[in-house]
Amino acid sequence: MTQNYIGVILPDGIFDRLSTGKSQINVRAYQEAADHFGLIPVFMKLKCLKPGEDKVQGFVKKGKGYELDTVNLPKVIYTRSFLSKKQSTFLDQKNVQFYNKKGISHDKFRMHEIMSQDPEIVVSLPETVKGTEENLKMMLQKHRKLILKPAKGSLGGGIMKITREDSGVYLLKYPLARRKWEEFQFKEEIPEVIRKAFKKKLYIIQENIDLATYKKRPFDLRVVVQRDHTGDWVVAGILCKVSPSKDQFVTNISQGGSSLSFDQVVKGHSYLSYKQTYEAISSLTLKMAKHLERYTDHIADIAFDIALDKKGKPFFIESNFRGRYGNVRYKGKRYEEWKAKHFNPIGYGRYLLDRMN
Repeated sequence: MTQNYIGVILPDGIFDRLSTGKSQINVRAYQEAADHFGLIPVFMKLKCLKPGEDKVQGFVKKGKGYELDTVNLPKVIYTRSFLSKKQSTFLDQKNVQFYNKKGISHDKFRMHEIMSQDPEIVVSLPETVKGTEENLKMMLQKHRKLILKPAKGSLGGGIMKITREDSGVYLLKYPLARRKWEEFQFKEEIPEVIRKAFKKKLYIIQENIDLATYKKRPFDLRVVVQRDHTGDWVVAGILCKVSPSKDQFVTNISQGGSSLSFDQVVKGHSYLSYKQTYEAISSLTLKMAKHLERYTDHIADIAFDIALDKKGKPFFIESNFRGRYGNVRYKGKRYEEWKAKHFNPIGYGRYLLDRMN
C-alpha cells in the first residue's frame, strides 16, 4: 500500500528542537492540516535531502510524539527554504513535485521592474528609481516626501526619509542605531550620510506613500498569498504593522512597531470602508501573485508588503518568498488566519499528489 507522504522542510532550529522531543506549534499546525487532507507529513531539514538517495530521514508522528524514521522519497515536498541546484536537479529527475523551488533574489529594484511589466499593477507602484545623487535631485523636484532604503536590506535597516518643508528646506531622518534616529536639515547639497550610503550599497529612492493611520500612528500591511487545495491563489491573511508613534515612519516590528489584525485596525477606522479596502488589497495581491508566476519556479507562498494610503488605495512595496509566520498563538480571527497559512500549503500538496495519481 502506497503511503501518502508529504515532505515538509523545516528551518534547522525547529527540526533540531523536534529531535529533543519538543513539538512546535508550527509543526502541530502542519500535522493537523495533513491529517485533514489524508497525508502523512515527514518533517525534514534541507540536509535530509541527499541527491542520489531514494530514501530520506525525517520525523514522523508516532503516537503522541515524533520519531526519526527513514521513508521513501515523498512525491510532493513543501519547502520554505530554497534548495541547492543539485537537490533541485535530483528531485526533478525523480519527478518529485516540490513547490517554492525558486523565488526572486531579494532585490527591491528588480522586483519593482518586474511588477512594472504589468499595466494593471503599475498604477499601484510608487515611483521608484536607483539610488544615485542625480536621481535623488530629480525625485526631490517631483515629490515632497521620499523614502531611501537598501535594495537588498530587510527589517527596516538603513532606511531614511526626506521631507520638503514649507520653507523649502529638506529634513532628513536617518538611523543612528537600532530604534535611534537623527534629523538633519539641508537645502541643495546632498548630505554626506546619503552619499556614503549610496557608495556603500545599492539603494532605491521611492516616492513616499502617505500612510493611513491607526490612533494617529501610520500603518502598512503584510499580506500572505498562497495556493490552496484547489490549486488557486488565495489571500491567507492580512496583518497590520503599526508604527510605534505618530512621528515614526518605520512600521517594522524589529524597529518597535506592533502587530495588529486587519479587522481591528480597519473596522475601527473612521473613514475607511472595510469591504472596499479588503477587496482592493485582495485584488492587487492576487494579481501580483499570478504575475510573479512568469518569473519564478513553482512558487506557492508569497508575503507582500503593502502600503495603504489615506484613501484606502493599496500600493506594492516589496515581497518576500520566505516570510515567517511565527509561533504566536493568536485568538479568534487572527488565529484562524495563522492556521490557514499552514493549511493552504499542505492542501496544495494534496492537490498536486491527486494530479499525479
